[in-house]
Amino acid sequence: MSSLGESAWQTTKTFSWLFAALAMVALLSQPGATHDEWFHASSIWCGQGVRDPYCKEIVTGNEVVPYAITNINAMNCQKDLESLVLCPTQRGGTALWTNTSLYPKLFYFTLSWLVVPSVELSIALVRVVSALLITVVFALMMWLLPPRHRLVLMLVCLTTFMVTGLFLFASVNPSSWTTFGIGIGWLGIHAALTSSDISRRRKLALLAVGFVAWSMAFGSRSDSAAFLAVVIALIAIHLAHLHAPKAPMKIGGALAVMATVVALALETVTPLRPSAYIGRLFSFENGEPDNVTFFTHYAIQGLPNVLRSLGTVPTMGQVLIPDLVYVLGVAVFAACIGVTFDRRSRLQIVGALLIIASITLVIMVQVAEIDNRDQFGVEPRYSYPLLLVLVGWWCLLGPPDLYERTSRYLRLFAAVAVTMFSLTMFTVAERFIDRQTFGLRYLPEGPDQWWWSWLPVGPNVVVILAPIFLWRFFIEMRTLIEQDDHELIA
Repeated sequence: MSSLGESAWQTTKTFSWLFAALAMVALLSQPGATHDEWFHASSIWCGQGVRDPYCKEIVTGNEVVPYAITNINAMNCQKDLESLVLCPTQRGGTALWTNTSLYPKLFYFTLSWLVVPSVELSIALVRVVSALLITVVFALMMWLLPPRHRLVLMLVCLTTFMVTGLFLFASVNPSSWTTFGIGIGWLGIHAALTSSDISRRRKLALLAVGFVAWSMAFGSRSDSAAFLAVVIALIAIHLAHLHAPKAPMKIGGALAVMATVVALALETVTPLRPSAYIGRLFSFENGEPDNVTFFTHYAIQGLPNVLRSLGTVPTMGQVLIPDLVYVLGVAVFAACIGVTFDRRSRLQIVGALLIIASITLVIMVQVAEIDNRDQFGVEPRYSYPLLLVLVGWWCLLGPPDLYERTSRYLRLFAAVAVTMFSLTMFTVAERFIDRQTFGLRYLPEGPDQWWWSWLPVGPNVVVILAPIFLWRFFIEMRTLIEQDDHELIA
C-alpha cells in the first residue's frame, strides 16, 4: 500500500473513533439542554420554510419577535442544580422563537432535511449528522495537511476541545460550525499558501477543504465574518513575512491596506458594520462604566473570559463542571504554550497579541450591545473560535523542532484530556438525568431518567463508552503523526 493510501486508511480509522465519541456526546444531554436549543431547533424545523407538520406557520412583523408554530412540544427547562429537571411539555402546536435575520440560513437549511415526525429522534439525528459533517471535513483536512500542520492540529485538539468544543460539535447550536470552521479551517488555507513541500494538486485540495470549513462558519453565525477577517489577516502577515522577512515597514503597510479593505467589506457586505459597533463601544449612559473603566477591565479580563471554555459547557440550564476540569485544562494549555514557545519567533508573539486583542474586542462588543457594559463578561462560546486560532497560531509559529519538543508530552496530554472529558460528560449526564450530587455515582436508569425511548442501552453505558472512544481517537491520532517520522517535521 502506498504511503498516501496508508495515511488515508489511518486517517479514516482515527476519525471513526472521533465520530463515535461525538455520537456518544450527542446522546448524553436531553433535547433542549444545549444553549438556546429550542430556538435553534425551531429554526431548523423551518429551514425550508413552512412545511406541515414540522413548521406550520412563521409569524413575522415589525412589532413582534419572529416565531413559528411547530410540532415541538417543549419549553426551556432551567432549574436549580440540586432540583430535579422536571419540566412538563406543552400540548398542541407550540409557538417557538425562530430565526429570520439573526443567523445565516445555511446551517438551518442543511440540517432541516433530517427532521422527521418524532421530535426526539429528530434532535438526535441533527446532533449526530452535524457531528458527522464536522468529522468528515476534519478528517479530510488532517489527511491533506503536511506533517507540521498535522501536529499543530493534534495540539489544538488536546488543549482546547475537551469541554466546550466536543459538546458544541455534537449539538444543534450553529456555534459548532462556526467554531470548527474558524478554529480549524484556517490551517488548511495556511498550509496551501505557505508550504513548499507539498504538490500543487494537494494545495488545491487543501484550499477546497479550507473554504468548505469557512463556508460552514459563514453559513452558521454572522460574526464569523469578523473572525474570518482576523484569520485572513494572520495568514497575510505570515505570507508577507515569508516573502519579505526584513521589510517590517512593507509588512505593516500591507497589513494596514488589508485591514482597510476588510473593514470596508464588513461595512458594505455583511450586517456587522464596524462603524456602528465602534460607536457603541465608546458611548455609555448614566450608571454604566465609563470608557476608561470599561476598556481597562476587559483588557485584563478578555483572555480569562474565553479560557472559561476549558471548564464550562454551553447549556440552557446551569451545569456545574468540577473545578478540577478547569484546573487541568488551564494546566495543559499553559504547558503547551510553554513547550512550544520560540524566543526567536517575534511573529509568534505578535500574532498571539493580535488574536488576544480580537478576543477582547469580541467580548466588549457583545457586552456593549447586549449587557449594558456590565463587568461579568459573556458566555465564552462567543469568542471561543479565536481560542482555537490562538493555540494553532502559537504552535505553528513555534520552534523548528516542534515534534521533538512535544512528542514526549502527547500521551500525557491525551490522558489528561480524556480525564477532563470523562468528568465533563458524567456531570452533564447526571445533571439532566435528575440532579447534581457533586460526586461520582452509578447513574439511575429508570424510564424517567433517560430521554431516548428507542435506545437499547442506558446512560451509564454511553458515559463509559464516550471516553474509551476518545482515547482511541488520540491513540490513532498519535500513530498518524508518527507516520511522518521519515519526513522532516519542522
